[in-house]
Parts: sequence; structure tokens; C-alpha cells
Amino acid sequence: MSKKIVYCLMIGIAVFVFAPGCSDDDDNGTEPTPVDQFEVVRSALNDWIANATPTMSAATLYENLYEDGNPNNDPFVLSVRSEDHYLNRGHIPDALNIPWRQVGDPAELTILPNDRQIVAYCYTGHTGQLATTALGAMGYDVTNLKFGMTAWTSVDSVRVAAAFDDDAVIDYGFETTTNNFTETYDLPELDVTDSENEMTIIQEAYEEAWGGSAGPTISAQALKDNLDDGNANNDPMILSVRSADHYAIGHIQGAYNIPWRTIMDPDNLEKLPTDQQIVVYCYTGHTGQVATAALRMLGYDAVNLKFGIMAWTTDPDVRVAAPFSEDDVVDYPVETGPPTF
Repeated sequence: MSKKIVYCLMIGIAVFVFAPGCSDDDDNGTEPTPVDQFEVVRSALNDWIANATPTMSAATLYENLYEDGNPNNDPFVLSVRSEDHYLNRGHIPDALNIPWRQVGDPAELTILPNDRQIVAYCYTGHTGQLATTALGAMGYDVTNLKFGMTAWTSVDSVRVAAAFDDDAVIDYGFETTTNNFTETYDLPELDVTDSENEMTIIQEAYEEAWGGSAGPTISAQALKDNLDDGNANNDPMILSVRSADHYAIGHIQGAYNIPWRTIMDPDNLEKLPTDQQIVVYCYTGHTGQVATAALRMLGYDAVNLKFGIMAWTTDPDVRVAAPFSEDDVVDYPVETGPPTF
């Protein structure tokens, strides 16, 4: 038999063995089960949220970077503010920059270490928490600078955004009556990419959640105006993600309760509507933003109450956590331009 005939026979056998529909894994000729993108994202978020340390104080970060004498444990500092504000208004020394809406871009993520803690920061803590939640789902060791740049410096031109002002809070009241969930809903379907790679799915889910013009927060005033506009059809579901005990002390009128660490439980997700906006709130805006980021990555129309319950009431018993205070701010160093290392 000629070499040409033998070669052709070998090619024919290879085509038969490896052709789609002829593998041992597909004896019945059925299509392989597609990856459940919703479950990929939900599971990754659930794993991170269950054990996350969502924030780090400015004092703790400064001590780690400048005072403990051990550069080997220094975190990687990530500004998620705009490039313009990073370069021209000021950033924490040696921080690198990925604007928060671009955190799902694989090309941007090449600057991040896999073997070192990352501390993200933004303006007031909110968009830093969005980035932190997404990066946590991607497997990074990450936390968020509590209250963002407003906790690092008192210089308004560096801060850019206004810090929380306790004197400006209007007491909108609260209730202690428990509001029980009475309906369940189908979970959203997630289809954000043709890829079956789990990291790609998580990244694309974040891009889908925040790639447009949607804002991550709503002010207390805007929420109250909505609730009082006389049109119940446009009212959001209000979701407290504080602990059950703290929910019982006092919550926004009509609010339901799912503690933030359990927000990714499928039984809890089934309690949330997919055709109604959900306004999430917590203590100071941070864990509410974790829950908001996670819900939006799954396809829910969620937005976070900016500054949490401390923007809704001045009652210290209801607030539970201490609000942001200018008295706590130490002016730590900042630099402009690209990093100097």
C-alpha cells in the first residue's frame, strides 16, 4: 500500500473520531449543555461576598504603607477615579489607575497582581466598592478604601466629589414594622458573551452592568421625592441589606430585608423583581454598594442609596455605624502625574 493511501486513511480515521457529534462524550448526538452564565456569576460573587472584608480605613492603609516598616506587606493601590482626576487632581502615591467602568476590560487588568492585596479607592467609597466587588468575583484579594479620597485628604480640589455632610441630612423618618416578602420571581437570564470561559463571563457581566450611562447611586432626596410623587407605579422596591437585628431597630418605610452576605442565595434572589427598580441601602453606602454591584451583574435594575442610612436619618440608634466625619480626616500625602516608581 502506498504512503499516500495510508496517509489518506489516517486522515479519514482522524476526521471520523474527532468530528463533532462523534466523540465519546456525545454518544447520543445531542448538543453539549451551554454554560449557565447566571450561575457562573452568582457563584463567584457568592464565594467572595461570604468572606469579604469590604473596606479598609485610611488610617490602616497609611500605617501599612508608611509606618509599619515592612514594605513586603504593602498592598497594591488602585485608583478607579477618572484618568483626568488621577493625573491632574491627585492620587495616593504610587497608585495605578483603572477607571471604575473599565474594570471588566482584560487589557486594563494586566496591571493587577495576583499575589498581593489590592486596595481600590474612588471619590466617596461607592464606585471603589463596585470595582472591589467585581475584582473579588474574579478572584483577586481586594478591599475598598472606606469613604474613598474624602477619607484620605481634606483638599477639595483633590477630592473632586463632595464628602458626606451630616449637617445637610434631612430626617425622613423610619419604621420598625417588618415587611415580609409575599411574592417570588423567576431569576434573570444572563447572556453576556459567546465565551464559556468563567473569567470572561464575569468580566462581561460587569461590563454589561456598568458599560452604559447608569449611575451607581441615588440620593436620599431623590428617593424621597420618588416615594412622595403620588405615583405608586414608579416606586422602587427598597431593600435593606443590614443585619436583621439592625433592620428591626429601624428601616426606611416599606423596606424589605436581606443581609448583604446572603444576597446571592438563590432563595433570596427569587424574592427580588426583575421588572422594578431596587434601591439598596446599608449603613454608610459600602455594603449596599457590594449588593448593588452583585445584583446588577446578574441583570437586576439595582441602585444604591448614597451614604446609606446615615443620609436618611440622624438617629444614632438607627444608624448603628458612625457616620463619616471631617474630624477624622488626616491629610495624607498625594501626588499628581504618573506614578514615580
